[in-house]
Amino acid sequence: MKKVIISAGVFALAITLSGCGTFPGTESATTPSPLETISEAKASIAAESSAKPESSESSSPSPSTARTEVIWADYDPGTQGEIDRMTNAGDCVGINSYFGMATATEESVKARTGHGNEALTKYLNESLAIAKCN
Repeated sequence: MKKVIISAGVFALAITLSGCGTFPGTESATTPSPLETISEAKASIAAESSAKPESSESSSPSPSTARTEVIWADYDPGTQGEIDRMTNAGDCVGINSYFGMATATEESVKARTGHGNEALTKYLNESLAIAKCN
């Protein structure tokens, strides 16, 4: 009788846990790959940037010609253009959001390219100064 009660209790617990997604082997959540995370971060940055009203083009600062050299080929296509667009628009929130992406991808960039995001971080700091965000 005791074995039947214990077995019934274990069975009931297994049913309860499987409904919660916590029963071993039933987890459906997956860890996103770094590329998916970067793409999601870029989409979020683009959404935040487009939500901000554009300033008039005549008063927008233009990037100086003496900028930190970044190996743009090591980053997603369009990264430099997006940062420069935000700089010209004075989009301080958008520029600052790239710092989070640079921090989050530091190790994967270093493993893939042999260098970290130091140059990108310097470029972002210059962008903040040009956009007069400081």
